[in-house]
Amino acid sequence: MNQKKMFVSLLASAMLISSTAGIAMAASTINKKSATSSNSSTSKKTASTTKKVVHTLGNLSAVKVTARSSVRLTDVNILAQDDGNVVTYTLSYKNNDSTPMMMLDYWSKVKTKGGTSFSPKLIAKDQEKKTVAPGSTVELTYVMKVGREVKLSDLNFLIVKWDFSQANYERTLGKFNVPASYSITTPVGKPKTVRLSDSAVKVKVSGIKVFPGEDKNQYVKIGVNLNNISYKLLENPNIKWILRTPSGTNYPLTPDKDSTSVSIQAQANKALSLMASLPTSVKLQKSELLLVEEQGEEKSVLPVAALQLPEASKTNVEVAANQPNIISVEGQRLSTLIESAKVRIDDGEYNLNLQMKLKNEGKKAIKVPTYTFEVRNTDGTVYPIETKALDTLKLNPGDIKTIKLSVTLQGDGDTSKIKLYVMSPVDKNESTESTTSAPTNGFVFSYPVGVYAIPESVSSGDGLTTETVVKNNKGTFGVSFGSLQRLPWLDSDIIAAKVTIRNAGNKTVQLPELEAMFMIDSAEIEGDKKLIYTQSGKLLGAGMTTEAYLLTKIPSELRISRLELSLNEKVSEEETNEWITLNTSGLIPPVSYVGSGKTYTLGTADKETEMGVRRTIRYPGTSSDIVYTEFEMTNKSLRQSGLGKLVGYFKTSDGQYYRATAKQAERLPGPGQKSIITFWAKIPKSVTFSDLRLIVGEGIADSKFVTGEGEATAYVNALAFEVPPTSISVQGTLTNIDLHPYSWTANSVRAYLAGSSSVQIEMNYSLSRNEEIEMGENEHKLILTMTDQAGKSYEKELTLGTDLKVGTNQTLIWSIEDSFFEKLRGGSYRLNVDDQFQGQRIRLAEQSYGYDISKLPKEEPEFPTFPTNGF
Repeated sequence: MNQKKMFVSLLASAMLISSTAGIAMAASTINKKSATSSNSSTSKKTASTTKKVVHTLGNLSAVKVTARSSVRLTDVNILAQDDGNVVTYTLSYKNNDSTPMMMLDYWSKVKTKGGTSFSPKLIAKDQEKKTVAPGSTVELTYVMKVGREVKLSDLNFLIVKWDFSQANYERTLGKFNVPASYSITTPVGKPKTVRLSDSAVKVKVSGIKVFPGEDKNQYVKIGVNLNNISYKLLENPNIKWILRTPSGTNYPLTPDKDSTSVSIQAQANKALSLMASLPTSVKLQKSELLLVEEQGEEKSVLPVAALQLPEASKTNVEVAANQPNIISVEGQRLSTLIESAKVRIDDGEYNLNLQMKLKNEGKKAIKVPTYTFEVRNTDGTVYPIETKALDTLKLNPGDIKTIKLSVTLQGDGDTSKIKLYVMSPVDKNESTESTTSAPTNGFVFSYPVGVYAIPESVSSGDGLTTETVVKNNKGTFGVSFGSLQRLPWLDSDIIAAKVTIRNAGNKTVQLPELEAMFMIDSAEIEGDKKLIYTQSGKLLGAGMTTEAYLLTKIPSELRISRLELSLNEKVSEEETNEWITLNTSGLIPPVSYVGSGKTYTLGTADKETEMGVRRTIRYPGTSSDIVYTEFEMTNKSLRQSGLGKLVGYFKTSDGQYYRATAKQAERLPGPGQKSIITFWAKIPKSVTFSDLRLIVGEGIADSKFVTGEGEATAYVNALAFEVPPTSISVQGTLTNIDLHPYSWTANSVRAYLAGSSSVQIEMNYSLSRNEEIEMGENEHKLILTMTDQAGKSYEKELTLGTDLKVGTNQTLIWSIEDSFFEKLRGGSYRLNVDDQFQGQRIRLAEQSYGYDISKLPKEEPEFPTFPTNGF
């Protein structure tokens, strides 16, 4: 009975399949007729119409394998080889039934439209997939070999099932045909999801760069990002990378040493760098990156993905002079810049000294790779540069390190004919026997990560801020030049270089005997040379620093082509050891400039002084004017502190210098307090006042900084401050007159007429002083001028703090003698207040008043005189 039911069931199934096949055949006939009619109509249209390229197979309908379950064609790839094309395609089976789907019941065939059959095979890793659990999906990938002329659109991918009612025991459930407009190449900037070691991975090209090579070759570097979107570790899949040019030529790509091992945690990313050496004649436009996978013991190569490459970039490889180059190190941005280049020519050869600044612009610390440096001439000559500056260099985010590179070259010193090449490091432990770390031909990739044009000249000099480590029998010292200045001094100029010496050891050391050496255009200066320390004593604790200045004086008219400064250790009377040398051109940078309204903070964190210009006034004179500047210093430290005696020069726009007379308080300001230093000088009336700059520096004498009443013989640490003229408006009242650090107000003014030649002026006033401000001798005078309505004027000179006393409700009495007042019985007068400095004045305020007549004597009436004798 059961056998009968099974037979009936199989018969019914056969009839259903036959019916379905008939319907499908009929539909095929109709479609063919319709297609013929459509093609006939389309042929009448313009032949130039092109179909839109598609990059997805998602529009292909699924094939039903049961009433509820189906299969889709999800991926197809083709790889051209000498003996034919390798085709892979992936079928995704979705089981929506309640029982497992047995994969032995289904398989795939491939036929061309012309009837040629191929025998695809499951790839090795998919051969063990036997079932599809209910509610799950299984992907199977097949591989086969086809002819070189076969196109994907020529193929029909058939889905076949066992059917014992058929003559050949199999039934075709459906087929997939790839559209002719389909492209297997993923567009630029788009990711491609692939299966690697049965893990889903998104592959995306991050960029392509071209590096100049040698012998008409170029290095190509392709960046690839792998995103493991599966839920398990992806561990070293057997993948290879190929660069395919538009002509169809394939070039194998070699991962760099950081990309040979591919281990990606679930939901994590890994960036790969792939290299190839190609002839420069190879055009890279519209090239493709091929990802292939090795399968089985025979290591057959299977195509996995093809990705369109973007336009190659050279912007971060070869840079112009004074331009930075960004290098990617472990995914972080390392900014590199040649800050300066110095040339010293000597008998047909020249020394080239370069300063390169390295800055970590990323968000993580990086170990700077041990790049190699070389200078290449236009004729192909290569000069290697020896340096150990990068051997152990680590940079935290934001860290900056300047390294010094020196090399001797043949030639005339023309830096426009040379370039600096920074080459990628070569792992000395790499073996050419390893196919994963180097190409099979034994070539080890060392390519330029930067090609730099040499700057013609710089303003900062070579070696500034670059620390040189010096070891001797006293300890280990870090030495660096911090600044270089050329400053005016009477009829001479001062050359001053600041040097910082750091105890780089872990115990207290004593500084050795050091001396300065200056050389101008190969001529050594034998005269006045000084080395001045900022602090007394020569003991340095571990990690402590001290600063010193190398000074000399030269004629102001001397032009310098090349300047060399050295800090030398005096070993004996005959022998010195060079600690650090600064080579620079005669173009010493101008003094640092501080703009109007800006301040500058000098000193260390525990001894800081903020400096700035409060105001500048021009006092007009007969033949010359006085420029007067109030310079303000604020103590930012926690102790009583400040700078020593300051030296100042006023500089005009055309380079004329006027020595300024300075007045400075002897007492140092307390924490948060201010000190006012006044600078003044007489200047010709022709000087454009708004173009003046005030150069201010710390005075030095007898190899130390000057304090108290000492006179400076030189100065260092100079800054140029903009000193715009302050417009003084004449006040209409004698209220709150600014006499910094004083403020003065005339509360009431009375000028009494007494009927005599004397007029007494009584003034009630208030004078306040800001006690938080230290200031030297106040050389200002307050000139009080009374002008009568008849034009007669009378002056009184007042000194703040003595003639005018600090306090409120103070009284000033001023008597004026003039016969003019004898017959004056009323009227008005004007009081003017002038600020007088060095005999020259500016008007501050003026106000008119009426005379007080309350003290005038009462006049007796005059009666007529009568004769005593009568008529």
